[in-house]
Amino acid sequence: MPLIRWKQPGDVKAIVRLVRTQLVPLSPWQHPRDGRLHGEIVKRLRQGSTLVAARSPRSVPFGFLHLIVQDRVLFIDMLAVDASQQGRHWGTYLLARAEEHGRKKGCADARLFVDDTNQSGLRFYERRGYRVLNHLKALLCFELTKPLI
Repeated sequence: MPLIRWKQPGDVKAIVRLVRTQLVPLSPWQHPRDGRLHGEIVKRLRQGSTLVAARSPRSVPFGFLHLIVQDRVLFIDMLAVDASQQGRHWGTYLLARAEEHGRKKGCADARLFVDDTNQSGLRFYERRGYRVLNHLKALLCFELTKPLI
C-alpha cells in the first residue's frame, strides 16, 4: 500500500522530474529546460516542507506537495502526481495531509494559485472546498482559498 511521508534528501530528483513533466507543461510561463530548473526547484523546496506519495518509506516518490506555513496561512506551493498515478486520489491524500499539518500549526486558512489555463486543476481544488478569491490577470492565475477552522 503506497503511503504519504515527508520528503527525504534522495527524493529531490523525482520531485524535479514531476515538476518538469506535470507542472511545466501546464504553465503559461517560460521555464528553464536544462539543469537550471533543478537548481530553482531545490531552492524553492528549502522554503517550507514537502510531502511525497511513494510505494514504501524508501521508494521513489510518484507525487508530491510542497507547502509553506506563514502567518497562520497554509500556502500550497506545488502539487503534482505522475500521470500513471492520477485518478487514484493521491492528490487528494496529499492535500488532506497538508491541510491537517496546517491545522496543527494553527493555520486558519489555506491558499494557493492555479494557472488560469489549468481548468482541471481549478476543478480539482474547487471539489475539495477551495473557492476563487481573485483572478490575477498580470500573473495569469487564480488565487484560491479554503478555511481550515
